[in-house]
Amino acid sequence: MSSNIAMALVLLLNASRGDMHLPPFREDPVLSSRAQQRAEMMCAKRTFSHDNYLAAFEGSPYRWKGENLAQGYREARAVHQQLMNSPGHRANILKPQYDSVGIGQACNITVELFGGR
Repeated sequence: MSSNIAMALVLLLNASRGDMHLPPFREDPVLSSRAQQRAEMMCAKRTFSHDNYLAAFEGSPYRWKGENLAQGYREARAVHQQLMNSPGHRANILKPQYDSVGIGQACNITVELFGGR
């Protein structure tokens, strides 16, 4: 994934959290790598599903785990807007227990993995 898109998404995520007086996410390179692997796997298999997303957290220190998926957008702002317009995805972005995020993108599929200790 382009690091520019990931950086832009982290900025947008943190702006949305800041609007709600929540602390910003820390970008976790391990979660980012695993999010990228999930996006590439879905691309290769032509799937789009939360199935087995918890496997991406194997060996991680996170007690709280979540995933957002978006499809059809390459621009960070469009991805973020799509997710913020969905109550379940918005809830993940604004969940106070989450403090870390990793982002991956392949074939117009964006994966956001959230972790909280």
